[in-house]
Amino acid sequence: MQPAITDENGGTFVNPLKALTAAITLAAAATLVAPPASAMMTWGNYDVLTNRYNRASWVWFITPCNPNKEPDCADVSAISRLKFYYEYSGKAHLQGGHYTMTVDVPDGLQCPGHVMPTRDTYTWDEVSLAGTIDSVYDVGCFGGPPGTQFWTFALRRL
Repeated sequence: MQPAITDENGGTFVNPLKALTAAITLAAAATLVAPPASAMMTWGNYDVLTNRYNRASWVWFITPCNPNKEPDCADVSAISRLKFYYEYSGKAHLQGGHYTMTVDVPDGLQCPGHVMPTRDTYTWDEVSLAGTIDSVYDVGCFGGPPGTQFWTFALRRL
């Protein structure tokens, strides 16, 4: 073993070749264990934070699509924290950094005294988990014209 080399203040110098070898080894190890730059969404339960409902909140249970567990597909099961709303489920597909899911919601349009069905398209960013809801209906409240409502939402991991 070689003695340490010190400067006039008693500081120790490191052999440059050993320092370079250690740096290369650490960089290689970090590359092997680092997550990918655009990591897929974590499976599990999420709060759906939206301006759509003022009387209910929703929880999404997100899992890989069955049976093939495709990496760009997620099964979404939605339940309301109020028992008066319908549950829904769908498959979200990842493309270009955004998930998109279209579902039929039996009570998507809230009218005074009754509800009407809608077809909702949820789109959200795979990293920020923020997105939009486009809710389309064929007949409006009280027999009104067809239309579209636009909402925003964000997912928060529970």
